[in-house]
Amino acid sequence: MTVDTEAHASPEIGELKYLVYTSTPVRKMTPADLESILFTSRERNRAAGITGVLLFRNNCFIQFLEGPPAEIDRLMTQIAADDRHSRVRVLLTESTSERSFADWKMGFGIPTETRSTGVHGVRDSFNDLTGGGGYDVVRQAAEDFSIWFKVKERSISTST
Repeated sequence: MTVDTEAHASPEIGELKYLVYTSTPVRKMTPADLESILFTSRERNRAAGITGVLLFRNNCFIQFLEGPPAEIDRLMTQIAADDRHSRVRVLLTESTSERSFADWKMGFGIPTETRSTGVHGVRDSFNDLTGGGGYDVVRQAAEDFSIWFKVKERSISTST
């Protein structure tokens, strides 16, 4: 399997790599499949110093990864070779000195679809990431999901 690497890189500013990719599973994902993926990812990522979040909707994965560049590259090589994925496409890769998902070895979310409101400017960030938009659209959607996930996790932790 090949990886579409039409990602947009920004100038290097740090020692961590931030990467966002999408892929399509080759078969329907069950809740047990998703749990297995998360369990394995969390174990491996902890050992590799990788943090991030995995999103799944409409039979599409979007994963945000951050960590040591060599470890991110190694992981992407494994993902590209994994026969459970198809259409692996790197959307964004940047160097950074700070983590967006430092508290999660691998967070997980299933974002709901945004219903059309007819209001100009209301977007669905998941569609922005999977729709093949330009760098600015992808970067803004990635930032939106970072904020969404942090707020979601905070609301869960304060309600328990």
